[in-house]
This record gives sequence, C-alpha cells and structure tokens, in this order.
Amino acid sequence: MKIRKKIRIIVADPAGNITIFVKDPFDRTQYQQVAKQLLENEDLKGEQVAFILDTPQCGRAEGKMEMCGLEFCGNGSRSFGLIKARDMGIKGKGSVNVDVSGCDEILTVEVDTDTNYTKVKMPCPAGMSKIDLCALPIDDGDNTESNKSNIKETPLVDFGGILHVILRGIPATKENFDAVKDYITEKFNPPALGVMFCDSKTERDGESLIFPITPVVYVKDVDTTYFEGSCGSGTTACAAAFGLEKGEGIHHFVFPQPAGTIEATAVIAGGGAEKGYVEKVYIEGKVELSEEKLVEIEVES
Repeated sequence: MKIRKKIRIIVADPAGNITIFVKDPFDRTQYQQVAKQLLENEDLKGEQVAFILDTPQCGRAEGKMEMCGLEFCGNGSRSFGLIKARDMGIKGKGSVNVDVSGCDEILTVEVDTDTNYTKVKMPCPAGMSKIDLCALPIDDGDNTESNKSNIKETPLVDFGGILHVILRGIPATKENFDAVKDYITEKFNPPALGVMFCDSKTERDGESLIFPITPVVYVKDVDTTYFEGSCGSGTTACAAAFGLEKGEGIHHFVFPQPAGTIEATAVIAGGGAEKGYVEKVYIEGKVELSEEKLVEIEVES
C-alpha cells in the first residue's frame, strides 16, 4: 500500500545541472520511485537526484551521499560539499571531506560560503582509451547520405561509476546519443554513460582554452536520459583528455555548457599523450542552493 509522505529536500544549481538532494533516509530499493516523482515535479526542474545518508562509515568524511543510480557525479559532489559546509556553520572559505557514490576515494571540496564558490579535486580516470565508432549511424551534420560515421579514434574516459565518450564536431542530437548509447551499453554495460558533444572550434582566454560542450547523460538503474545543463564528471573527462593531448604541464580550460560554465585544471605528468598520465584534475564554479523545502511524495508502506 502506498502512503503520502512529506520529505525534506534541498535543490542545488551547479552551473545549471539542477540536483535535488533528499535529506530523509530511504533504502536503496526506494531510490528509483522517489527520484522518479521528484524529477516529474515541474516546479523543481530537477535533472538528477541524490540522497544524503546518515553518519558516513568513513571517519575522515564529514558527509556521505549517493546519487539515485549510484553513479559518480562531480556537480553533485561539489554541491554536497557546499551543503555540508552550510550545515557545519562554515563562514567564508573552508573545506569539507565528502564520501560520494561511484568514487572509491574521499573528495575534498574547497568552499566559500560567502560567494557559493566551490572547487574539488576530482578522482583521476580509472582508465582512458580511444574507441572506434565508424560503424555507427552518427550524423556529423555534413548532409552526406552515408549511414556510418568516420569517427575512428575518440576518447573514452572511465570513472568506474560513469563512462564518458567525447565527440568533437558532432551535433548533439538524441539520435546521435542513442546510437552511441546502444553500442556502449552493449559493449561495456556501465552504470552510467555520458556523451560530451564538444565544439570542433576552440578559443583562448588568456591562459585558458575555451571548449563549449553539450553533455548528455544516461543512468541505467533509473533509465533516464538528460541533455544536462552541465556535467562535472564530463567536464573532468574533457579536461583529462584535452590535457593529455597538450602534453606535460598544467592546463586550464573553460567549458561553457547549456546552462552554465565550469572551469577545470588538468595537471599532466610524465610526458605527452603517449607517455603522459593525468596526475590531477580540478573543477570549480558557483553553486546556488535553495533553503530546505518540504515536498510530498508517495512511498510503499
């Protein structure tokens, strides 16, 4: 039997990637039904849902949260850091250690509660490779009649909790995303998949390279696909891949996305693309937080 229940939520806006944080405890088996109702609530305008857990098991973390599909999310992580900073009464600049789903390490989120600015050292990719998508029916926008793409080597970046494909100069359409999704889910079956549609042309702003991207993310457990306002882990994947292309050094990027901009810094060590490796990646930007709200949903009694 289903009953009506009021639950506490906070709505976070990290560069337009609207994330609804649930403060009441739920079993993982209930995540999907709760998330579905919250995402269908048009007043909230949510793209994804996260659940704040009770006292984290890891003593070094000051808070723990899980995304509804147990995937990893960079924007969710830095938003959660700001939520915990507010709960802890941090005034101005500080840092918060968070334990988040889809990530094996504790993340440290640098915060400024006066400006809502956040910066987090992201987990480095678990794996980076190139993938051949030549056999897929991807429309590259050149109006040719071929039903196959010419994408021979495009970056594939694995974070364990989410797998990202980076496509340069390919239109961000549902058809193109579905072609990639069907192929990748059959071949790798990741918990979540992101396709980062990146402009083929770039600009420079001082020391930073500007790469406009359109992120599209699929989460298997809740069977949702969103053209997201922005994507933190996708931004990290792009920074890591483009940083490796540039070779050893510290590389700054600006990633304008449909609803906001995320800045990223990639530290590449050991040489160029063939011998180098990603040592660190940071993402940063503002996060707007709502006050705590009460919303009503239906749950199994």
